[in-house]
Amino acid sequence: MSSRVAGSAVVAVALFAACDRAQTVVPVDSGATSSPGAANDSVRPPVGTGWDAAAGPFLVLPTVDGGQEAGSLVRPDATDLTVGDTSGLGAAASNRLELFSRGALIGEATLSIEKAAGLDSGCTAWPIARLGGMARSGLAQGAGVVTAGANFSGSHGWTAAFVKGRVTHVPLDSIEGLSSRDSASLAINISRLASGLTDDTVATFRGLPFVVLRAYRGKLADQSFVVTTLVRRVNQEDAPREERLVMVIDGDLATPAAWSIGWHERASGNEDELVVSEPLLAFQLAGRSRVHLLFGRDDGEALSAAMLVRAGTAWKILWESALAGCDR
Repeated sequence: MSSRVAGSAVVAVALFAACDRAQTVVPVDSGATSSPGAANDSVRPPVGTGWDAAAGPFLVLPTVDGGQEAGSLVRPDATDLTVGDTSGLGAAASNRLELFSRGALIGEATLSIEKAAGLDSGCTAWPIARLGGMARSGLAQGAGVVTAGANFSGSHGWTAAFVKGRVTHVPLDSIEGLSSRDSASLAINISRLASGLTDDTVATFRGLPFVVLRAYRGKLADQSFVVTTLVRRVNQEDAPREERLVMVIDGDLATPAAWSIGWHERASGNEDELVVSEPLLAFQLAGRSRVHLLFGRDDGEALSAAMLVRAGTAWKILWESALAGCDR
C-alpha cells in the first residue's frame, strides 16, 4: 500500500496505515485468549465497515488549525477515493457536537462543514468541521482536563467529537496522577507483560528494556483496563531507530499477576518516520454497556481513524476508516 501525505488543511494523522503497513505495523487481536503470550491472527473488518450507526453519522478529530476551532470530519463509510465528498452532509450541519478529552466531556459546539481547500493533484483530505458557539462543560471546570498527545488536542483540550447524545465517555486517567510509588509499580508490571509477548521478532530491539511513555486507566462497573504506550530505542547517530508498542491490558490494578493483554500493536522504524498511535477516547454508545476505544496515529503523512470494542476480556478492531492523504 502506498504512503499518503495529508493535505495542507490538516495536521497529518494516521491510524493503522503506514508506508509499509505489512512490515511496520503488526496488530494482534488476542480474541478470547487470556494468556498474554498467546497470539492469534487479527481479523480486521474491511475499511469503512463495522461502524455502529448508534455512534452517529461521523466523528471529528482536532487536526485542523491546531484543533482550536476546527477539525477533520471523518465519515465512517467513506473509501480512500471518497474521503473528501461532502454530498449528503447538508443535514449534518444541524447537529450539535460534544467535545471530549480523554478524561471528560469538556464542551459543546455547533457545526458547519467545508470542503478541504488547496489540495494538490493526487491528494485527498477529509471535509473540514468548523466549530462555533463553543461552550465548556461544567464537568471540565478545574478538573485537570487531559490534553497530552501529539496533534490530537488543541488549546481547547479535546481529542474527539461526536454528535451530541450519541456516546458517553469512560474516563481515562493518566498514571501521572498516581503516587510515585504506585505509578512506578504500574510501569514495572506493564513492562513485564510487554516483555512476555511472543511477536518480538525485530532483532534490533530484542532484549532491550521497555520504557512506559504514557498509560491511562479506565474503569466501568467491574471492568478495569489500562491503555499504554511503551518505547524501545537504538540511538544510532545517523539513523536512530525506535519501536513503539501499544497495549490494552485487562485486569484490576490491585492484582497485576492476573492481568492479561487484550490487544496490542507493534510498530518500528526510523525515529523521525515512525507511525505512532494514540488512544483518543474510551466511551460507550448510548444505552449500551460495551466499552469502545478510539485510536489515532500521527506519522506526519496521513489521516485515518479506527475503533476497538471490548466484549468480556477480548478486544477487537470493530471499524477502520479510509485513509486521506497524497500518493507519493
